Amino acid sequence: MDESALERYIDEFIAKELPQLEESLCLLPDELLTLCQDDTGEPRQTAERERGTVSTSVDYSSQNPTAAAELPGGSSTLEQGASAVCPMTLVMPVNHVTELPKIIPKITNVVATARLGCSLDLNFIAHNTWNVEYNPQWPSRLIMRIRKPRTTAMIYRSGKIICIGATSEQESRVATRRFARKVQKLGFPVSFLDFMIQTVSGTFRTFPVSLEQLSLAHHQNCRYEPEIFPAVFYNLRPGLTLNIFANGSMTLKGAKNETEVYEAFETVCQILSRFRRQRETHQTTAAPVCFYSNASIPVSKTPTQPGLENNSSAAKEADQVL
Repeated sequence: MDESALERYIDEFIAKELPQLEESLCLLPDELLTLCQDDTGEPRQTAERERGTVSTSVDYSSQNPTAAAELPGGSSTLEQGASAVCPMTLVMPVNHVTELPKIIPKITNVVATARLGCSLDLNFIAHNTWNVEYNPQWPSRLIMRIRKPRTTAMIYRSGKIICIGATSEQESRVATRRFARKVQKLGFPVSFLDFMIQTVSGTFRTFPVSLEQLSLAHHQNCRYEPEIFPAVFYNLRPGLTLNIFANGSMTLKGAKNETEVYEAFETVCQILSRFRRQRETHQTTAAPVCFYSNASIPVSKTPTQPGLENNSSAAKEADQVL
């Protein structure tokens, strides 16, 4: 076949097939039309990637709907039939509620006991240990103190030890073991036995309280003698007592653990809320004041005795004569 015949064949083929191809392409969207035209020719993305000018990261937060289709293998939102809408996260308003701080009782003293399991020579301990008080008039006990934690112990000849001054149960246990360790270093066969919390004391302060109304309403559990002591002795239960003052401060004695201290103060606060005392406002009356040009001088009226004015005038005349 010569070249002229081949050219005529190609021209006839283009004249027949090109109109049908254009009609089919017109039915597609413009974005897909550009993609098909790019696919028919040299791929634009491949050429740009070879030159190192195309970035593989896509900004999905952009409002350009064809951003994902610009990468190889990417799918546009128009191809999937979805609308180009940016995702939004709903932020619900948060109401920050500030809770009022709760008043927590303060543990002031914990009394604990333990046994050392041996007899002790208190005179020997007093002469070989620091921070010790020993009086021969009471030869059956010895007083020992430590700084950390700041506590005091009464050590008896029988090996019993009483620790006071701690502010928590754990601190009381640590202090009692340290006392036992100090005695053990002196050569005594000490063993830490039968540790037990005896009493826990605490303090608490609330609003001012009317002690007269409280003693009248709870006369069965209260004892109030203002001439002797300015507080109400309130028996919450057998062995558990409180001293309630007019300013709202309270002292609890007789609890067996810290939990009982917190429960007792919660119970008492509910009772005292009905006897809350309002603050009294004191009104003061001022004396009348006469205003002058340079100063203000209070005027006080005093009763004058009859004949007093005459006596004063006579005294002035006598001064003039002299």
